[in-house]
Amino acid sequence: MISSSQTVAGGGLGGILQVEVAQTRLPLELPARNVTLSELQRVKRQFVAVHKKAITQGVTEVGDVDWSEEGVAKKFIEYLTERWSEK
Repeated sequence: MISSSQTVAGGGLGGILQVEVAQTRLPLELPARNVTLSELQRVKRQFVAVHKKAITQGVTEVGDVDWSEEGVAKKFIEYLTERWSEK
């Protein structure tokens, strides 16, 4: 979805992408550059590792984590937004 929206948007000039998850639209602000597939894969692995570590270290209780599709999508979009705002 991100890669295809960059192509349509004319070269990845950033902007807001509405991600539809479980009949809910979540806004994702794209950076003003092309995001590569390898970058998305790397960020996904980092996201999973951070959350696994939080659960195994007891920072977050397993029962407290929202494992619904919408809950995970919201957390991932927040993570992407944080990562892209750092650069």
